[in-house]
Amino acid sequence: MTSLSMLVLPEETGPTPTSSADPAAVELTPLPAGEELLVASGIDQSRNSARQQAVDEWNRRHPDVRARIVEVDGDTDAQRRRFKNLLDPREPEPIDIVNLDSAHLAEFAEATTEEGQPLLAALDAKAPDIPNPITGDLLRIFLRNPLLTCYWQNTLYALPFNSDVGLLFFQAGTTPPQTAEDLPRALSANPAVPPRIAIQLGRDEAFVVNILEQLLAVNPKLLEENGTSPRIVQDEWEEALAVVRGQVKAGLLYYPDDLKADSAEAKTTRAFQNKTVAAMRNWPVWFGEIQPEPEVRRLFGPGILGGQNLAVAAKSRHKAQSIELIKFLTSAEIQQKLLLDGRFVPTTESTYSSPAAQTIPYIDQLLEAVKQARPRPITPNYYRVSSVIIDNLYPAVWGEKEIPATFERQMQDALG
Repeated sequence: MTSLSMLVLPEETGPTPTSSADPAAVELTPLPAGEELLVASGIDQSRNSARQQAVDEWNRRHPDVRARIVEVDGDTDAQRRRFKNLLDPREPEPIDIVNLDSAHLAEFAEATTEEGQPLLAALDAKAPDIPNPITGDLLRIFLRNPLLTCYWQNTLYALPFNSDVGLLFFQAGTTPPQTAEDLPRALSANPAVPPRIAIQLGRDEAFVVNILEQLLAVNPKLLEENGTSPRIVQDEWEEALAVVRGQVKAGLLYYPDDLKADSAEAKTTRAFQNKTVAAMRNWPVWFGEIQPEPEVRRLFGPGILGGQNLAVAAKSRHKAQSIELIKFLTSAEIQQKLLLDGRFVPTTESTYSSPAAQTIPYIDQLLEAVKQARPRPITPNYYRVSSVIIDNLYPAVWGEKEIPATFERQMQDALG
């Protein structure tokens, strides 16, 4: 795994670049008749289909370079497998852009076909075959943490479409705790509601994110701030897990596995709405699903960074146009639309301070949460890392057992 500590990102201060959403900023060559830019993406579950609205806006401004979203169903891992197939040059569907989970960017950047051809195109000055690489001026609009997940081996392969980070939701009318020490007071504010926090602890990627967040609240040194390979010390992980295991056993941390829903996030939301929990950890997109509106604050420890990155397929016949579409979709203008229409977490810092964004009650807490969040280990072997965490820590949480003695070696092998 390459050392990201050597990665020099553009300074987050400096002159504001010309908006890439300006259709006059770049002269686009029209696509051949009947062709369009194809964007492979997971299902947009936002209430207003905000991503589709953004692509529709691009099409209104660029009628000769139209784009279309190709939705891929299934969970994160199913999407990951399908995206790899779609990026293979032998696949007949001419995919131009793929909307990858940020944790999988390094894997796809490192991957090649059986003939040794890359799956993704480089987007910065190292790009060998595009006339409009992405420059430092444009990169300065992005928050550092989401942008970190767009690099592999010091090469830019994507731009951050949306970020994501967990927040703590409290029942309406509850004064959110300012500190962890004040948490029991907030959880006991309504005696009719059990004083517990619903989190996602099913046997899937949601478990990885949630358990890492809980462990970081005990020991923030378990993961590196910039996504580089952490030093795995078995005893440190076991000590942190013992605290979290105790919170699960005591009922403070609760997973409503008996509820029927299509995802762990939906289960916890339903438990929250039913007032079987006083609080829950969930993604910001669920805020709009809850009435009356809940109170929100960031986690007490670092959150785990989620989100999606837009990358260009190496096989695309329209790389220059695809890069301009990516610039458009990640511009501050579109980021604000995604936030307001779909509650997607912005990747451009200026979006958070806009008057429209400031009408969202938790917007300042969200910005701080993104800035403090940790990327999952940035490695092409992340799928293996995730599997090791699930296979070892899931039984340790629910079976009240110690972490297997082989955990440290398994993690080091997976991290590479």
